[in-house]
Amino acid sequence: MNDELIGLMAAFVAALSFGSYSVPMKGEAATRVDVDPLVFQSYKAFAVFLTSAILIYCNNILAEEENVNYHNWATFHKWSVSDFTPWAFLSAILWVPGGTAGVYAVRRAGLAISVGIWSCVIVIVSFVWGVLIFGEKQKSGALGAVKAVSVLCIGLCGIAYFSSSEPERKKKIKNSLEEEVIDETTPMMSGDDNVSLDLESFPHCGQPPHSHQTLHLHLPPLISKKTIHVPKYHLGLFFAFLNGLLAATIMIPLHYAPPHSTQGIGYSMSFGVAAMIVVLFAWLLRWIICAVQCRSVKDGYQSLPSFHFKDMLRPGMLAGLLYSIGNLSGIVSIQKLGNFMGYSLNQSSMIVSGLWGIIYYKEIPGFKNIVGFILSSVIVF
Repeated sequence: MNDELIGLMAAFVAALSFGSYSVPMKGEAATRVDVDPLVFQSYKAFAVFLTSAILIYCNNILAEEENVNYHNWATFHKWSVSDFTPWAFLSAILWVPGGTAGVYAVRRAGLAISVGIWSCVIVIVSFVWGVLIFGEKQKSGALGAVKAVSVLCIGLCGIAYFSSSEPERKKKIKNSLEEEVIDETTPMMSGDDNVSLDLESFPHCGQPPHSHQTLHLHLPPLISKKTIHVPKYHLGLFFAFLNGLLAATIMIPLHYAPPHSTQGIGYSMSFGVAAMIVVLFAWLLRWIICAVQCRSVKDGYQSLPSFHFKDMLRPGMLAGLLYSIGNLSGIVSIQKLGNFMGYSLNQSSMIVSGLWGIIYYKEIPGFKNIVGFILSSVIVF
């Protein structure tokens, strides 16, 4: 089996996984407790670490067998602690805040539009890294790559546009709602567990929770006395863009890591360990910020959001498992096809997430929008 076919198969699996791992973020359990983005990201990080550790354990058992070689292409390389690469920390430093922003985007702006935005950004940034910086050779040449990414972006932008469209009836309903205002005096969300949500209309109506609310961000007096008013929906769109920008760079360290640390699933294990460490530091930083604001270490700790183990363990671990499968498949596709082609094909996940939005969450209402979404998907392929 040649490298190109392996890469295409891995990209297909990655697209399915990446297109589905965001679904639990918008599920009824996450909505009921209004889960904090960093809490959900922590579940994802733990699931990535756990699945990587299990795969490495199985991989090492198979590697100990002599002359293991299935179908002349599947070889196993034993992984040890010495194979850990510090480059994984750079990937994790990009992934943890990016993934947290992605959770916020899905929760506040919607699944289809959020994945649509960050997929477009990832394709463009991957093109810059792969073709322009790393000089990856494409069969059609540099001009052909430019044409390909242009057509791909047109299709992706169409998907993003039609998945964000709303019928006039829903717009009128939204405009008739009295705007709710949230005073956000801290950089993070409140740890209050008492959340009131309309579960009869969400998640199957396409309306993200609290998307019509506005955040009032009070800047520190030393910086400015002004108050910034930001609709949560628009903030969600911005965070989707930010997630795309960071996600497109996550696998760049893979090019610089030593070859022995990237063989098989080695980099995935290094990434899982690094992700857990970075998440712990993120919580420590958040605790420090809360302690400073509360002027008490104890009060700062108590103000941290709940993990809601009973409600969020399953959806959080499921999201992490799907992401881990997509991450491992994405690594293989990038190694076989190159950063631009491999990562760009992975962004077909937008089609998968769009189908979730149409069928399950009903985020794309109206026959015209659904047809536009399908035609845009055909352009992508």
